[in-house]
Amino acid sequence: MMRLPIEELETLLIEWESGTMTTDQTERLREILRDDADAQKYFVRSQMLTAALASENETGLSPSLSHDEDVDLDPTKSVRSKNAQPAKTSPRRTRTSSRLFVWFAAAAAVVICVQAARLLYLENQLEGRGASRIATVIPPSERDGAGEATSSGIAIIKSLVDVTWESDQEPIDVGDALSPGRFSIASGLAQIEFFCGATVIVEGPAEIDLETPMLARVHQGRLRAQVPPAARGFSIDVADLKVVDLGTEFGISVSPEGTDVQVFDGEVELHQPTHEKRTLTTGQAIVRREQGEMQDAQVSPERFVDIVVLESKQREQEVTRFRRWQSYSEKLRRDERLIAYYAFDQQEPWQRQLQSSADPYDEELDGAIVGANQVPGRWNQKGALEFKKPGDRVRVQIPGQFESLTLAAWVKIDSLDRWYNSLFLTDHYNQGEPHWQILDTGQLFFSVRHKADDARGPQARKQTHQPVLSPPFWNPSLSGRWIHLATTYNAQNGQTIHYFNGKPIHRESIAEDLVVKRTKIGAASIGNWSIPTRKDAEFAIRNLNGSLDEFAVFADALSAQEIQEMYLHGKP
Repeated sequence: MMRLPIEELETLLIEWESGTMTTDQTERLREILRDDADAQKYFVRSQMLTAALASENETGLSPSLSHDEDVDLDPTKSVRSKNAQPAKTSPRRTRTSSRLFVWFAAAAAVVICVQAARLLYLENQLEGRGASRIATVIPPSERDGAGEATSSGIAIIKSLVDVTWESDQEPIDVGDALSPGRFSIASGLAQIEFFCGATVIVEGPAEIDLETPMLARVHQGRLRAQVPPAARGFSIDVADLKVVDLGTEFGISVSPEGTDVQVFDGEVELHQPTHEKRTLTTGQAIVRREQGEMQDAQVSPERFVDIVVLESKQREQEVTRFRRWQSYSEKLRRDERLIAYYAFDQQEPWQRQLQSSADPYDEELDGAIVGANQVPGRWNQKGALEFKKPGDRVRVQIPGQFESLTLAAWVKIDSLDRWYNSLFLTDHYNQGEPHWQILDTGQLFFSVRHKADDARGPQARKQTHQPVLSPPFWNPSLSGRWIHLATTYNAQNGQTIHYFNGKPIHRESIAEDLVVKRTKIGAASIGNWSIPTRKDAEFAIRNLNGSLDEFAVFADALSAQEIQEMYLHGKP
Protein backbone atom coordinates (compact mmCIF):
# COMPACT_ATOMS: atom_id res chain seq x y z
CA MET A 1 0.00 0.00 0.00
CA MET A 2 1.38 3.39 -1.04
CA ARG A 3 2.10 5.69 1.89
CA LEU A 4 0.39 9.08 1.89
CA PRO A 5 2.89 11.95 1.32
CA ILE A 6 1.91 13.68 4.60
CA GLU A 7 2.50 10.49 6.63
CA GLU A 8 5.83 9.93 4.94
CA LEU A 9 6.74 13.59 5.42
CA GLU A 10 6.11 13.33 9.17
CA THR A 11 8.41 10.32 9.41
CA LEU A 12 11.14 12.02 7.41
CA LEU A 13 10.94 15.19 9.54
CA ILE A 14 11.41 13.13 12.71
CA GLU A 15 14.56 11.62 11.18
CA TRP A 16 15.77 15.10 10.17
CA GLU A 17 15.10 16.43 13.68
CA SER A 18 17.13 13.65 15.31
CA GLY A 19 20.01 13.88 12.87
CA THR A 20 19.60 10.29 11.63
CA MET A 21 18.43 11.02 8.10
CA THR A 22 20.12 8.97 5.38
CA THR A 23 21.03 10.33 1.97
CA ASP A 24 18.15 8.41 0.37
CA GLN A 25 15.71 9.89 2.90
CA THR A 26 17.13 13.36 2.22
CA GLU A 27 16.43 12.99 -1.48
CA ARG A 28 12.94 11.68 -0.79
CA LEU A 29 12.16 14.67 1.47
CA ARG A 30 13.26 17.05 -1.24
CA GLU A 31 11.10 15.24 -3.77
CA ILE A 32 7.96 15.41 -1.60
CA LEU A 33 8.40 19.11 -0.86
CA ARG A 34 9.05 19.95 -4.49
CA ASP A 35 6.10 18.04 -5.94
CA ASP A 36 3.27 18.10 -3.37
CA ALA A 37 1.53 21.39 -2.54
CA ASP A 38 -0.26 19.93 0.50
CA ALA A 39 3.05 18.68 1.85
CA GLN A 40 4.53 22.15 1.40
CA LYS A 41 1.70 23.74 3.40
CA TYR A 42 1.95 21.08 6.10
CA PHE A 43 5.69 21.62 6.38
CA VAL A 44 5.31 25.38 6.70
CA ARG A 45 2.63 25.03 9.42
CA SER A 46 4.60 22.43 11.37
CA GLN A 47 7.76 24.54 11.35
CA MET A 48 5.85 27.64 12.47
CA LEU A 49 4.28 25.64 15.31
CA THR A 50 7.65 24.24 16.35
CA ALA A 51 9.17 27.71 16.36
CA ALA A 52 6.24 29.12 18.33
CA LEU A 53 6.56 26.42 20.97
CA ALA A 54 10.29 27.01 21.15
CA SER A 55 9.76 30.73 21.66
CA GLU A 56 7.04 30.13 24.27
CA ASN A 57 8.90 27.60 26.36
CA GLU A 58 12.52 27.18 25.41
CA THR A 59 13.73 24.54 27.83
CA GLY A 60 17.43 24.43 26.95
CA LEU A 61 19.87 21.94 28.46
CA SER A 62 21.86 21.52 31.66
CA PRO A 63 24.69 24.01 32.17
CA SER A 64 28.27 23.27 31.28
CA LEU A 65 29.88 20.71 33.48
CA SER A 66 33.44 20.78 34.75
CA HIS A 67 35.12 17.44 34.18
CA ASP A 68 35.65 16.94 37.88
CA GLU A 69 32.23 18.20 39.00
CA ASP A 70 29.69 15.88 40.63
CA VAL A 71 26.20 15.81 39.13
CA ASP A 72 22.78 15.48 40.74
CA LEU A 73 21.57 12.12 39.44
CA ASP A 74 18.11 12.13 41.00
CA PRO A 75 16.07 10.27 38.36
CA THR A 76 12.96 12.32 39.15
CA LYS A 77 14.79 15.40 37.90
CA SER A 78 15.88 13.91 34.59
CA VAL A 79 12.92 11.80 33.40
CA ARG A 80 11.09 13.37 30.48
CA SER A 81 7.31 13.16 30.39
CA LYS A 82 6.01 10.83 27.70
CA ASN A 83 3.82 13.63 26.42
CA ALA A 84 6.57 16.23 26.17
CA GLN A 85 7.20 17.00 22.51
CA PRO A 86 9.57 17.22 20.90
CA ALA A 87 12.19 15.07 22.61
CA LYS A 88 15.36 16.74 23.78
CA THR A 89 16.86 18.53 20.80
CA SER A 90 20.06 20.25 19.94
CA PRO A 91 20.27 23.95 20.90
CA ARG A 92 21.14 24.52 17.24
CA ARG A 93 17.70 23.25 16.20
CA THR A 94 15.94 25.46 18.76
CA ARG A 95 17.77 28.53 17.53
CA THR A 96 16.95 27.69 13.91
CA SER A 97 13.27 27.24 14.76
CA SER A 98 13.15 30.58 16.56
CA ARG A 99 14.62 32.36 13.55
CA LEU A 100 12.16 30.57 11.25
CA PHE A 101 9.23 31.67 13.42
CA VAL A 102 10.18 35.32 13.14
CA TRP A 103 10.75 35.00 9.41
CA PHE A 104 7.48 33.21 8.74
CA ALA A 105 5.50 35.64 10.88
CA ALA A 106 6.86 38.56 8.86
CA ALA A 107 5.94 36.86 5.58
CA ALA A 108 2.69 35.16 6.61
CA ALA A 109 0.65 37.35 4.26
CA VAL A 110 2.38 35.87 1.23
CA VAL A 111 2.10 32.12 1.77
CA ILE A 112 3.40 31.15 -1.64
CA CYS A 113 6.57 33.19 -1.12
CA VAL A 114 6.99 31.71 2.32
CA GLN A 115 6.73 28.20 0.93
CA ALA A 116 9.15 28.86 -1.88
CA ALA A 117 11.68 30.56 0.37
CA ARG A 118 11.39 27.87 3.02
CA LEU A 119 11.87 25.11 0.45
CA LEU A 120 14.99 26.84 -0.82
CA TYR A 121 16.20 27.17 2.77
CA LEU A 122 15.52 23.50 3.40
CA GLU A 123 17.47 22.53 0.29
CA ASN A 124 20.44 24.51 1.62
CA GLN A 125 20.05 23.03 5.11
CA LEU A 126 19.95 19.48 3.82
CA GLU A 127 22.90 20.10 1.53
CA GLY A 128 24.80 21.59 4.48
CA ARG A 129 24.40 18.40 6.49
CA GLY A 130 26.38 16.59 3.85
CA ALA A 131 29.10 19.22 3.45
CA SER A 132 31.85 20.61 5.60
CA ARG A 133 31.16 23.77 7.62
CA ILE A 134 34.86 24.60 7.77
CA ALA A 135 34.66 26.75 4.63
CA THR A 136 32.05 29.06 6.16
CA VAL A 137 33.48 31.79 8.38
CA ILE A 138 30.92 33.58 10.53
CA PRO A 139 32.00 36.98 11.89
CA PRO A 140 32.19 37.01 15.70
CA SER A 141 29.48 39.68 15.88
CA GLU A 142 27.00 37.34 14.14
CA ARG A 143 27.69 34.17 16.11
CA ASP A 144 25.33 32.78 18.71
CA GLY A 145 26.28 33.05 22.37
CA ALA A 146 27.70 35.75 24.58
CA GLY A 147 31.01 36.07 22.75
CA GLU A 148 34.40 34.47 22.34
CA ALA A 149 35.10 31.36 24.41
CA THR A 150 37.18 32.02 27.51
CA SER A 151 39.13 30.01 30.05
CA SER A 152 40.76 30.79 33.38
CA GLY A 153 43.97 29.88 35.15
CA ILE A 154 47.50 31.06 35.85
CA ALA A 155 49.41 27.79 35.42
CA ILE A 156 49.13 24.26 34.03
CA ILE A 157 49.89 20.85 35.50
CA LYS A 158 52.55 19.35 33.21
CA SER A 159 53.12 16.04 35.01
CA LEU A 160 52.23 14.14 38.17
CA VAL A 161 54.30 11.27 39.56
CA ASP A 162 52.99 9.07 42.39
CA VAL A 163 50.94 11.96 43.77
CA THR A 164 48.53 11.50 46.64
CA TRP A 165 46.32 14.46 47.46
CA GLU A 166 45.60 16.11 50.76
CA SER A 167 42.04 15.50 51.96
CA ASP A 168 41.00 19.10 51.28
CA GLN A 169 42.51 19.14 47.76
CA GLU A 170 40.34 18.22 44.79
CA PRO A 171 42.32 15.77 42.59
CA ILE A 172 43.80 17.40 39.50
CA ASP A 173 44.80 15.79 36.21
CA VAL A 174 47.75 16.40 33.94
CA GLY A 175 46.86 19.21 31.54
CA ASP A 176 44.48 20.95 33.94
CA ALA A 177 44.72 24.72 34.23
CA LEU A 178 45.27 25.93 37.78
CA SER A 179 43.44 28.97 39.07
CA PRO A 180 44.65 31.12 41.95
CA GLY A 181 44.31 29.27 45.23
CA ARG A 182 45.75 26.53 47.43
CA PHE A 183 47.62 23.59 45.86
CA SER A 184 48.50 20.81 48.30
CA ILE A 185 49.84 17.27 47.91
CA ALA A 186 50.55 14.69 50.61
CA SER A 187 53.31 12.95 48.63
CA GLY A 188 54.75 12.57 45.15
CA LEU A 189 55.97 15.04 42.55
CA ALA A 190 54.06 17.65 40.54
CA GLN A 191 55.42 19.76 37.69
CA ILE A 192 53.68 23.13 37.38
CA GLU A 193 54.25 25.43 34.43
CA PHE A 194 53.24 29.03 35.12
CA PHE A 195 51.88 31.10 32.24
CA CYS A 196 54.82 33.48 32.59
CA GLY A 197 57.15 30.62 31.53
CA ALA A 198 58.54 29.52 34.91
CA THR A 199 58.57 25.77 35.63
CA VAL A 200 58.34 24.52 39.22
CA ILE A 201 58.74 20.95 40.46
CA VAL A 202 56.93 20.47 43.77
CA GLU A 203 57.76 17.58 46.10
CA GLY A 204 55.19 16.53 48.68
CA PRO A 205 54.16 16.99 51.36
CA ALA A 206 53.64 20.54 50.16
CA GLU A 207 51.21 23.44 50.50
CA ILE A 208 51.46 26.31 48.02
CA ASP A 209 49.23 29.28 47.27
CA LEU A 210 49.19 30.09 43.57
CA GLU A 211 48.59 33.83 43.46
CA THR A 212 49.43 35.16 39.98
CA PRO A 213 51.26 33.92 36.87
CA MET A 214 54.38 35.52 38.40
CA LEU A 215 53.97 34.69 42.08
CA ALA A 216 53.48 31.72 44.41
CA ARG A 217 53.56 31.54 48.20
CA VAL A 218 55.03 28.42 49.86
CA HIS A 219 53.79 27.30 53.28
CA GLN A 220 55.40 23.87 53.28
CA GLY A 221 57.34 21.65 50.94
CA ARG A 222 60.33 21.48 48.64
CA LEU A 223 60.42 22.89 45.14
CA ARG A 224 62.87 23.52 42.32
CA ALA A 225 62.25 26.36 39.86
CA GLN A 226 63.57 26.89 36.35
CA VAL A 227 63.06 30.46 35.21
CA PRO A 228 64.10 31.39 31.65
CA PRO A 229 64.77 35.02 30.64
CA ALA A 230 61.18 35.47 29.45
CA ALA A 231 59.93 34.78 33.00
CA ARG A 232 62.51 36.92 34.81
CA GLY A 233 60.92 38.48 37.89
CA PHE A 234 59.03 35.32 38.90
CA SER A 235 58.82 35.30 42.70
CA ILE A 236 58.34 32.87 45.58
CA ASP A 237 57.13 34.22 48.93
CA VAL A 238 57.77 32.45 52.25
CA ALA A 239 56.17 34.35 55.14
CA ASP A 240 57.77 37.84 54.89
CA LEU A 241 60.67 36.64 52.71
CA LYS A 242 60.39 37.26 48.96
CA VAL A 243 62.68 35.41 46.56
CA VAL A 244 62.79 37.23 43.21
CA ASP A 245 64.33 35.44 40.26
CA LEU A 246 66.69 37.26 37.91
CA GLY A 247 66.95 34.44 35.36
CA THR A 248 68.00 31.33 37.20
CA GLU A 249 67.44 27.82 38.56
CA PHE A 250 66.97 27.67 42.30
CA GLY A 251 65.51 25.53 45.06
CA ILE A 252 63.45 26.36 48.15
CA SER A 253 62.67 24.05 51.06
CA VAL A 254 60.18 25.15 53.72
CA SER A 255 59.76 23.21 56.97
CA PRO A 256 58.99 24.01 60.64
CA GLU A 257 62.74 24.44 61.18
CA GLY A 258 63.05 27.24 58.62
CA THR A 259 63.55 28.09 54.98
CA ASP A 260 66.42 26.92 52.77
CA VAL A 261 67.15 28.87 49.54
CA GLN A 262 69.76 27.53 47.10
CA VAL A 263 70.84 28.94 43.72
CA PHE A 264 72.01 26.30 41.23
CA ASP A 265 72.45 28.66 38.31
CA GLY A 266 72.02 32.41 37.84
CA GLU A 267 70.93 34.93 40.44
CA VAL A 268 68.08 35.68 42.87
CA GLU A 269 67.24 38.60 45.12
CA LEU A 270 66.04 38.21 48.72
CA HIS A 271 63.70 40.88 50.06
CA GLN A 272 62.62 41.34 53.70
CA PRO A 273 60.76 44.31 55.21
CA THR A 274 63.35 44.93 57.96
CA HIS A 275 66.51 43.94 56.05
CA GLU A 276 68.45 45.24 53.11
CA LYS A 277 68.06 43.46 49.80
CA ARG A 278 70.47 40.54 49.43
CA THR A 279 71.63 38.79 46.26
CA LEU A 280 72.52 35.11 45.87
CA THR A 281 74.36 33.81 42.81
CA THR A 282 75.33 30.39 41.44
CA GLY A 283 76.56 28.05 44.17
CA GLN A 284 75.32 30.18 47.06
CA ALA A 285 72.69 29.24 49.66
CA ILE A 286 71.16 30.58 52.86
CA VAL A 287 69.08 29.14 55.68
CA ARG A 288 66.54 31.36 57.37
CA ARG A 289 65.72 30.06 60.84
CA GLU A 290 62.27 30.25 62.39
CA GLN A 291 63.35 33.26 64.43
CA GLY A 292 64.29 35.15 61.22
CA GLU A 293 68.10 35.01 61.36
CA MET A 294 69.99 34.28 58.12
CA GLN A 295 72.93 31.87 57.85
CA ASP A 296 75.06 30.93 54.86
CA ALA A 297 74.79 27.27 53.84
CA GLN A 298 76.13 24.72 51.38
CA VAL A 299 74.42 24.11 48.06
CA SER A 300 73.04 20.56 47.77
CA PRO A 301 71.22 20.24 44.40
CA GLU A 302 70.78 16.47 44.86
CA ARG A 303 68.11 17.21 47.49
CA PHE A 304 65.90 18.88 44.87
CA VAL A 305 64.36 16.84 42.06
CA ASP A 306 65.21 18.25 38.63
CA ILE A 307 63.57 17.76 35.23
CA VAL A 308 65.82 14.83 34.26
CA VAL A 309 65.00 12.87 37.41
CA LEU A 310 61.32 13.76 37.14
CA GLU A 311 61.10 12.48 33.55
CA SER A 312 62.84 9.26 34.54
CA LYS A 313 60.34 8.70 37.34
CA GLN A 314 57.52 9.55 34.97
CA ARG A 315 58.67 6.88 32.49
CA GLU A 316 58.75 4.33 35.31
CA GLN A 317 55.22 5.33 36.28
CA GLU A 318 54.02 4.95 32.68
CA VAL A 319 55.45 1.43 32.46
CA THR A 320 53.74 0.52 35.73
CA ARG A 321 50.39 1.88 34.58
CA PHE A 322 50.69 0.20 31.17
CA ARG A 323 51.31 -3.17 32.81
CA ARG A 324 48.37 -2.57 35.14
CA TRP A 325 46.15 -1.96 32.10
CA GLN A 326 47.51 -5.06 30.35
CA SER A 327 46.57 -7.21 33.32
CA TYR A 328 43.08 -5.70 33.47
CA SER A 329 42.65 -5.99 29.70
CA GLU A 330 43.45 -9.71 29.79
CA LYS A 331 40.65 -10.15 32.31
CA LEU A 332 38.29 -8.01 30.24
CA ARG A 333 38.84 -10.06 27.08
CA ARG A 334 37.36 -13.13 28.78
CA ASP A 335 34.23 -11.38 30.12
CA GLU A 336 31.24 -13.45 28.99
CA ARG A 337 29.18 -10.29 28.50
CA LEU A 338 31.59 -8.90 25.92
CA ILE A 339 30.11 -8.46 22.44
CA ALA A 340 33.09 -6.78 20.77
CA TYR A 341 36.43 -5.51 22.08
CA TYR A 342 39.28 -3.70 20.35
CA ALA A 343 42.33 -3.01 22.51
CA PHE A 344 44.48 -1.47 19.71
CA ASP A 345 47.51 -3.28 21.12
CA GLN A 346 48.48 -5.61 18.25
CA GLN A 347 48.70 -3.18 15.37
CA GLU A 348 51.58 -2.54 12.98
CA PRO A 349 51.54 0.67 10.90
CA TRP A 350 50.98 -1.30 7.70
CA GLN A 351 48.03 -3.32 9.01
CA ARG A 352 44.61 -2.21 7.79
CA GLN A 353 42.60 -4.58 9.95
CA LEU A 354 41.67 -3.79 13.53
CA GLN A 355 42.02 -7.15 15.19
CA SER A 356 39.34 -8.28 17.63
CA SER A 357 40.77 -8.59 21.15
CA ALA A 358 37.98 -10.71 22.64
CA ASP A 359 38.95 -14.16 23.93
CA PRO A 360 38.22 -16.56 22.29
CA TYR A 361 39.32 -14.78 19.12
CA ASP A 362 36.74 -14.47 16.33
CA GLU A 363 38.14 -13.16 13.06
CA GLU A 364 34.62 -12.27 11.90
CA LEU A 365 34.72 -9.41 14.41
CA ASP A 366 37.89 -7.89 12.93
CA GLY A 367 37.37 -4.33 11.77
CA ALA A 368 38.45 -2.82 8.45
CA ILE A 369 40.46 0.40 8.87
CA VAL A 370 39.60 2.99 6.23
CA GLY A 371 41.75 6.09 6.03
CA ALA A 372 42.48 6.35 9.77
CA ASN A 373 46.18 6.40 10.68
CA GLN A 374 48.14 4.60 13.37
CA VAL A 375 49.32 6.96 16.13
CA PRO A 376 50.73 6.46 19.66
CA GLY A 377 48.10 5.54 22.23
CA ARG A 378 47.82 6.31 25.92
CA TRP A 379 51.29 4.85 26.32
CA ASN A 380 54.17 4.54 23.86
CA GLN A 381 53.94 0.76 24.18
CA LYS A 382 50.60 0.63 22.39
CA GLY A 383 48.87 2.27 19.47
CA ALA A 384 45.67 4.11 18.66
CA LEU A 385 43.81 5.22 15.55
CA GLU A 386 43.51 8.85 14.50
CA PHE A 387 40.39 10.04 12.69
CA LYS A 388 40.87 13.30 10.81
CA LYS A 389 39.54 13.15 7.26
CA PRO A 390 35.79 12.91 6.50
CA GLY A 391 36.26 9.37 5.16
CA ASP A 392 38.22 7.99 8.14
CA ARG A 393 36.45 5.10 9.88
CA VAL A 394 36.64 1.50 11.07
CA ARG A 395 34.03 -0.77 9.50
CA VAL A 396 32.73 -3.63 11.65
CA GLN A 397 30.04 -6.30 11.35
CA ILE A 398 28.66 -7.43 14.71
CA PRO A 399 25.94 -10.11 14.50
CA GLY A 400 23.43 -11.17 17.11
CA GLN A 401 20.60 -9.80 19.22
CA PHE A 402 21.01 -8.49 22.75
CA GLU A 403 19.09 -6.77 25.49
CA SER A 404 21.02 -4.26 27.59
CA LEU A 405 24.18 -2.57 26.28
CA THR A 406 27.31 -0.81 27.50
CA LEU A 407 29.58 1.13 25.15
CA ALA A 408 32.96 2.33 26.44
CA ALA A 409 35.99 3.95 24.80
CA TRP A 410 39.18 5.85 25.48
CA VAL A 411 39.03 8.96 23.30
CA LYS A 412 41.27 11.92 22.55
CA ILE A 413 39.22 14.74 21.06
CA ASP A 414 41.07 17.41 19.12
CA SER A 415 37.96 19.49 18.49
CA LEU A 416 34.20 19.17 18.05
CA ASP A 417 33.87 20.90 14.70
CA ARG A 418 31.09 18.72 13.28
CA TRP A 419 27.44 18.85 14.33
CA TYR A 420 27.61 15.16 15.21
CA ASN A 421 30.95 13.55 16.12
CA SER A 422 30.72 9.79 15.83
CA LEU A 423 31.87 7.33 18.43
CA PHE A 424 29.89 4.32 17.20
CA LEU A 425 27.01 4.44 14.72
CA THR A 426 25.13 1.64 13.00
CA ASP A 427 24.70 2.07 9.27
CA HIS A 428 20.95 2.36 8.84
CA TYR A 429 19.63 3.00 12.33
CA ASN A 430 17.00 0.27 12.04
CA GLN A 431 14.77 -0.85 14.90
CA GLY A 432 16.83 -1.93 17.92
CA GLU A 433 20.09 -0.33 16.72
CA PRO A 434 22.05 2.12 18.92
CA HIS A 435 23.73 5.40 18.01
CA TRP A 436 26.51 6.84 20.19
CA GLN A 437 28.07 10.18 19.37
CA ILE A 438 29.09 13.59 20.68
CA LEU A 439 27.30 16.81 19.72
CA ASP A 440 29.23 19.96 18.90
CA THR A 441 27.83 21.32 22.18
CA GLY A 442 30.06 18.83 24.05
CA GLN A 443 27.19 16.51 25.05
CA LEU A 444 27.17 12.72 24.88
CA PHE A 445 24.26 11.50 22.74
CA PHE A 446 22.83 7.98 22.92
CA SER A 447 19.67 6.47 21.50
CA VAL A 448 18.21 3.14 20.40
CA ARG A 449 15.66 3.21 17.58
CA HIS A 450 12.26 2.03 18.79
CA LYS A 451 9.95 2.56 15.83
CA ALA A 452 9.60 -0.34 13.39
CA ASP A 453 11.38 0.09 10.06
CA ASP A 454 8.16 -0.59 8.12
CA ALA A 455 5.82 1.46 10.34
CA ARG A 456 2.65 2.60 8.57
CA GLY A 457 -0.28 4.85 9.38
CA PRO A 458 -0.40 6.20 12.96
CA GLN A 459 2.67 4.12 13.85
CA ALA A 460 4.70 6.02 11.27
CA ARG A 461 4.03 9.26 13.15
CA LYS A 462 5.29 7.92 16.47
CA GLN A 463 8.55 9.15 17.90
CA THR A 464 11.49 7.21 16.45
CA HIS A 465 13.50 7.10 19.67
CA GLN A 466 14.23 9.00 22.86
CA PRO A 467 17.66 10.62 22.60
CA VAL A 468 19.51 10.80 25.91
CA LEU A 469 21.87 13.78 26.14
CA SER A 470 24.35 14.38 28.92
CA PRO A 471 25.21 17.86 30.18
CA PRO A 472 28.18 19.29 28.24
CA PHE A 473 31.24 17.42 29.48
CA TRP A 474 33.79 18.72 26.99
CA ASN A 475 35.49 22.08 26.70
CA PRO A 476 38.56 23.19 24.73
CA SER A 477 40.86 22.66 27.73
CA LEU A 478 40.36 18.90 27.22
CA SER A 479 41.57 19.05 23.63
CA GLY A 480 44.27 16.47 22.92
CA ARG A 481 43.85 14.68 26.28
CA TRP A 482 42.82 11.05 26.75
CA ILE A 483 39.39 10.76 28.37
CA HIS A 484 37.17 7.77 29.11
CA LEU A 485 33.57 7.79 27.92
CA ALA A 486 30.92 5.16 28.63
CA THR A 487 27.17 4.80 28.30
CA THR A 488 24.98 2.04 29.73
CA TYR A 489 21.50 1.11 28.48
CA ASN A 490 19.35 -1.09 30.71
CA ALA A 491 16.65 -2.78 28.61
CA GLN A 492 14.81 -3.99 31.72
CA ASN A 493 14.08 -0.63 33.32
CA GLY A 494 14.84 1.65 30.35
CA GLN A 495 17.50 3.60 32.22
CA THR A 496 20.45 5.12 30.38
CA ILE A 497 23.52 6.48 32.19
CA HIS A 498 26.37 8.52 30.69
CA TYR A 499 29.85 8.39 32.29
CA PHE A 500 32.86 10.68 31.97
CA ASN A 501 36.23 9.55 33.37
CA GLY A 502 34.60 6.88 35.51
CA LYS A 503 31.92 9.13 37.02
CA PRO A 504 28.22 9.20 36.09
CA ILE A 505 27.27 12.59 34.66
CA HIS A 506 23.66 11.95 33.61
CA ARG A 507 20.93 9.39 34.32
CA GLU A 508 17.65 9.29 32.43
CA SER A 509 14.73 6.86 32.18
CA ILE A 510 13.35 6.16 28.72
CA ALA A 511 9.58 6.62 28.31
CA GLU A 512 7.93 3.22 28.71
CA ASP A 513 6.56 3.15 25.16
CA LEU A 514 10.04 3.88 23.73
CA VAL A 515 12.06 1.27 25.64
CA VAL A 516 13.69 -1.26 23.29
CA LYS A 517 13.87 -4.78 24.72
CA ARG A 518 15.88 -6.36 21.88
CA THR A 519 18.93 -4.53 20.55
CA LYS A 520 21.23 -5.33 17.65
CA ILE A 521 24.18 -3.82 15.80
CA GLY A 522 25.02 -5.41 12.43
CA ALA A 523 27.00 -3.22 10.02
CA ALA A 524 28.46 -0.23 11.84
CA SER A 525 31.33 2.26 11.92
CA ILE A 526 33.68 3.25 14.72
CA GLY A 527 34.54 6.93 14.49
CA ASN A 528 32.20 7.68 11.58
CA TRP A 529 28.77 6.96 10.12
CA SER A 530 27.62 4.67 7.31
CA ILE A 531 28.95 4.46 3.77
CA PRO A 532 27.75 6.38 0.68
CA THR A 533 24.66 4.80 -0.93
CA ARG A 534 23.82 7.40 -3.58
CA LYS A 535 25.35 7.67 -7.03
CA ASP A 536 26.95 11.01 -6.19
CA ALA A 537 28.56 9.36 -3.11
CA GLU A 538 27.48 12.22 -0.85
CA PHE A 539 27.56 11.53 2.89
CA ALA A 540 27.22 13.48 6.11
CA ILE A 541 30.51 14.45 7.74
CA ARG A 542 30.39 12.84 11.17
CA ASN A 543 33.90 11.53 11.64
CA LEU A 544 35.50 11.98 15.02
CA ASN A 545 38.19 14.67 14.98
CA GLY A 546 40.61 12.92 17.29
CA SER A 547 41.80 9.44 18.26
CA LEU A 548 40.46 6.21 19.76
CA ASP A 549 42.64 3.93 21.88
CA GLU A 550 40.24 1.26 23.19
CA PHE A 551 36.64 0.37 22.39
CA ALA A 552 34.28 -2.18 23.96
CA VAL A 553 30.62 -3.19 23.70
CA PHE A 554 28.93 -5.35 26.36
CA ALA A 555 25.58 -7.16 26.34
CA ASP A 556 24.80 -5.79 29.79
CA ALA A 557 24.46 -2.49 31.62
CA LEU A 558 27.70 -2.44 33.60
CA SER A 559 27.55 -1.12 37.15
CA ALA A 560 28.99 2.22 38.19
CA GLN A 561 31.75 0.36 40.05
CA GLU A 562 32.70 -1.59 36.92
CA ILE A 563 32.89 1.61 34.86
CA GLN A 564 35.04 3.20 37.56
CA GLU A 565 37.40 0.19 37.54
CA MET A 566 37.67 0.36 33.76
CA TYR A 567 38.71 4.01 34.03
CA LEU A 568 41.16 3.58 36.91
CA HIS A 569 42.90 0.57 35.33
CA GLY A 570 43.17 2.32 31.97
CA LYS A 571 44.12 5.82 33.11
CA PRO A 572 47.42 6.89 31.49
